[in-house]
Amino acid sequence: MGTKGNRSSGTQHNPKGVTQGNTLVDYRTGEPISVTTDSNGLRRLAVDANVTASVGNIDVDLDFNQDSVQIGDPNTGFTLKINTDGSVDANVEIDADDGDNIAISAHPLQIFSQAADTITTANFEEIFTYTSIDNRTRIVSVVSTVSTPSLIRIKINGTIVRQFWTSPIERNAIFHFKENRPLLNGETLTVEAKVDRLIYSTYETFTSMEGYLT
Repeated sequence: MGTKGNRSSGTQHNPKGVTQGNTLVDYRTGEPISVTTDSNGLRRLAVDANVTASVGNIDVDLDFNQDSVQIGDPNTGFTLKINTDGSVDANVEIDADDGDNIAISAHPLQIFSQAADTITTANFEEIFTYTSIDNRTRIVSVVSTVSTPSLIRIKINGTIVRQFWTSPIERNAIFHFKENRPLLNGETLTVEAKVDRLIYSTYETFTSMEGYLT
């Protein structure tokens, strides 16, 4: 006749045989608690539990020389490509029917004209003339250089708009049109000069015209 030993509740003793040792059982159901084996081969208790994890602030420090972030469309699989010059490799489709529009700017077309001659009278003489051939021409500046003190004046369609007296010290008559004065199709810019003394005077005039699309 065997003798009954003292055992704690929740522990089941297995007799010697194929399966030996102690088995943990659930004190409420009396069923053995399941055991699982992890990736390292260790046997662990299988537990059903609700776990709440709290994660603090995370700082992500990316270095473009070593790290990269890819931006893509999950539906098409296409990703954003950056060219070697830093620009984005992209195709832009403009459809006027959809109301799309685009503004294109470029370096303005500049028209430079230069003349050289000799003033032979004491009256105003025309030293430069220019007639616009479209509505896009803008007057930027007019510069006239003379060897003798003279009165230089600028006319547009026969009307004086600017004038300047040169001197033995200041031989350049410089006219700037900060507003880029328009010269419409068919309008004429004229530069005239009159010497202060009745002697021959050589002159040079340099006119800068700028045309661009508005």
